[in-house]
Amino acid sequence: MNSLKPVIPANLIQPCPNLNEIEGTTGKDLMIWSVDTVAKYNDCKARHGAIVKALE
Repeated sequence: MNSLKPVIPANLIQPCPNLNEIEGTTGKDLMIWSVDTVAKYNDCKARHGAIVKALE
């Protein structure tokens, strides 16, 4: 039996980026941090979902 591994594009197998720590206490600091964190999460979630689909 010869099982073939699916070819997964390199951009999908990159580790998710580290999240920044909040560096301030103002609402502005929190908003900047949360926008960055949500963007990183959404990118990582999309890549993970694409890998799951590729392996189905």
